[in-house]
This record gives sequence, C-alpha cells and structure tokens, in this order.
Amino acid sequence: MRTVGLAERALQIMCERAAQRVAFRKKLHSHEVVAHGIAESRIAIEEIRLLTLKAAHSIDTLGSAGARKEIAMIKVAAPRAICKIVDRAIQVCGGAGVSQDYPLANMYAVTRTLRLADGPDEVHLSAIAKLELEDQARGPRARM
Repeated sequence: MRTVGLAERALQIMCERAAQRVAFRKKLHSHEVVAHGIAESRIAIEEIRLLTLKAAHSIDTLGSAGARKEIAMIKVAAPRAICKIVDRAIQVCGGAGVSQDYPLANMYAVTRTLRLADGPDEVHLSAIAKLELEDQARGPRARM
C-alpha cells in the first residue's frame, strides 16, 4: 500500500506541474498527451489499489498459501505501474523532474528496486502462470 501513496504523490506533482507550466501558449494539461498521461495514471493507481485490497482479502480468507497468485500479481503489477506513473511525472516536469527540486528521481529508484527486492518479475510471472494453469485445469468458474 505504501507504493500506492508514492504513486499518488507522483500524480500530484505531475498535476501541479501540468497546471503551472505553459508550453506553446497553453498549459501543459491542455495538451492531450499530458492529459491522457494524467488519466492513465489515475486509472493505474485505482487498479493497483483494488488488486492490493484483493490480495489482502485473499490473505485474510485463504491464508498466505491460498493467496499466492494474488500476492505474486501485486508484486509484479504495482512496481511496474508505479514506475510508469513516476516516469510520466518526470517527463511532465522535464529536466527538473530528475533534479533535487523534486523527489521523483528517488521515487523512481525506490520503485524500480521493488521489481527486484521480492524476486524478479519473471519469477512471479512463472508462479502466476503455473497457478493459473492449475486453476484452469480444475474447470471453469465464475470469478469476480
């Protein structure tokens, strides 16, 4: 959940910069590519928040062994999405985004490290695939 807070802060910085900075006689947020980046970032944050809550619920109801797939999914999805959000924020801030004026460079380093800290993405992806294949072999079922 801490990474969701980090993503929220990166989005806040992105929005503040987009509202202040003028390029080609328009505020940055008026440029479609920047506006879409803001929208995509909000969508990604909500997806990660919901996946985190689903993993927590699975741990509470099934135990950590029963929630292995959800745990692996969040370990892959959250750092990937948040790296992308921080990268967008850096892009909107321009050169200042990697300076000491903003915490974005540090945020990126921390988030990128998470993709290795609990094992590389590929290990988690293999586990997810194995568990999904086992679930599918048991037969189709409705999922929410």
